[in-house]
Amino acid sequence: MTALTRSNLEDTPLSCQKLELAKRLLDEQCPLDNGSHSQTTHYVVYYNHLMAFFADGSHCGLKHPNQFVALCGHKDDPTAILLKKSDGLHIELTFNRCGNTGKCDNAHIDDIQIETQLSALNNEDEQPQLKRLWVSFLTGVQHSLCETSSMKQYTDKQGNDYQLNAY
Repeated sequence: MTALTRSNLEDTPLSCQKLELAKRLLDEQCPLDNGSHSQTTHYVVYYNHLMAFFADGSHCGLKHPNQFVALCGHKDDPTAILLKKSDGLHIELTFNRCGNTGKCDNAHIDDIQIETQLSALNNEDEQPQLKRLWVSFLTGVQHSLCETSSMKQYTDKQGNDYQLNAY
């Protein structure tokens, strides 16, 4: 076993613990109609609604269905789901069955990122600009949409493009 592999195995339980905390935040900010995000085994989009499935075969939607705004991937097996909190900011759930966190999670959630309020960031000219940051609940890594090579793009409930602005 290489040092890198050993390190990944040591980090996985901590990542799973952080994911459980992130799911508690989801339960507070975007609650399910019944149950908890921590008990979910799969998410699908049925028509215009996000559905959460549980190990016993039961399912439910969000308590406030309008909080589901967009997805990436196929409705039966999304790679990302975008939710909107009551304050208008977003939460993104990304899925990866093979990811460090996704492989230990029943729903295969690999990361949960939270959009922040506008923050003052310095650009190359050292003049502050207001931008929205995305913070990973699991890694703590934050980035601005303007720093990434690809903007966050999704498909909304009606099948149209849904793109997030940095401002």
